[in-house]
Amino acid sequence: MAASLLRRNPRLRAIPLTTLRFSTLSTQSPTNPRSNSSSDSISRAKAAIRSELDPERIATLFESSSHEPSFHGDRLIYSIAIRKLYRYRRLDLIRRVLDHQLSHPSTPKSEAFFVRILLLFSESDLLDDAVATFHRIPSPRTDRSFSALLSAFLNHRKLERLRESFLSIPEEFGVSPGVASYNVLIKAHCVDGDLSAARQVLDEMRLRGIDPNIVSYNTLLDGFSKKGDAAGFEEILNEIRSRGLDFNVVTYNCRISALCAQGKSSEAEELLDVMISKGLKPNSISFDAVIDGFCKEGNVKSALRIFSSMRSTKKETEVGGEATGAKKETEVGGEATGVKKETEAGGEATGENDSISPSSKTYTKLIRSLVQKGEFQLALDISEECLEKKWAPPFDAIKGLVDGLVKDSQVGLAKGIVKKMRTGLRGDAIGAWKKVEGALKL
Repeated sequence: MAASLLRRNPRLRAIPLTTLRFSTLSTQSPTNPRSNSSSDSISRAKAAIRSELDPERIATLFESSSHEPSFHGDRLIYSIAIRKLYRYRRLDLIRRVLDHQLSHPSTPKSEAFFVRILLLFSESDLLDDAVATFHRIPSPRTDRSFSALLSAFLNHRKLERLRESFLSIPEEFGVSPGVASYNVLIKAHCVDGDLSAARQVLDEMRLRGIDPNIVSYNTLLDGFSKKGDAAGFEEILNEIRSRGLDFNVVTYNCRISALCAQGKSSEAEELLDVMISKGLKPNSISFDAVIDGFCKEGNVKSALRIFSSMRSTKKETEVGGEATGAKKETEVGGEATGVKKETEAGGEATGENDSISPSSKTYTKLIRSLVQKGEFQLALDISEECLEKKWAPPFDAIKGLVDGLVKDSQVGLAKGIVKKMRTGLRGDAIGAWKKVEGALKL
């Protein structure tokens, strides 16, 4: 078994057998207690975790290394290991390695470390384990772990448990809710569609001497925008101004989305320039909203202009460049744009030349709009670019594109995109495309 694993993964050959076989690393050199050999072994173990395909081996490597400070201080390797195990649907192994972390005497017993484990359980669909982790946190607990627990309930749409916990946990554990916990509660009310209750939370915060921050207001802005309540939206905007809070990228994104929903995409585009003048960089959510707005208004040329501008805009280089274009608005969740972290919700701020990369949805919107407008050559260019990124363009739009090219006597181009679709698709999409292809008039 071990020999087979070594043949499949050459990187493992560099790791001492003691690292692979036992739950702790070999003892440090008696002549140099802090020698480089331990650090090198940990580095190799991290590299092996990143490349390993066997979930059992991932768990073993993780456990054999995770008592070292240089390992348990690395948040990224924790996320990589747990997400890989989750992709294999090995929830049993996730429980094993994270429980090992909570119980091993060498791992930190700080609230911050327990919060990390709690959130990893939550992200792995192990909500009850996340709750149990909160109960294992050494006293005193603070708003940091309380807001993490509430975020876990929010991410799993357990809104009633969230509200019940908000009332019971402070008394049971002596935790004082802070702005982060209140922000999660506001988000829960918005998700539930109860904007009146969300609005009342602001009043409760002030009564308790807690100042709502820009995240609190952004969450409400997002709620009123999605509900189409223009009056409520403007009321919150005015309150932000009256309190002297600075708009951040999320605030502007909420305003942009609201304007586009009202058919005012040109005004939304102007806000992109305003953001830049204020020293804020628009992100993928900013651009996507305006592109979508122009497409819905039938102004595909303006949508293409924004598309071009988007790709020429450099992404934020700050670590964790989520949808705010800056640091996370809260430490543990409840961001203004959705239940998921803003990085997941749309922050595809990566791409060639370090620019903001359009999402697959952006390409889909543009291709459909271009075909509807009869701009077949432009639609062809965008479709080919989409396929180069290994994204399948919408089949109905491609059928319209092929029919349009044939009608314009561009049969060669039509056959070319059909061939690229045929060779570029994977999995179930191949069979679905064959049915579409069979109905094409080529």
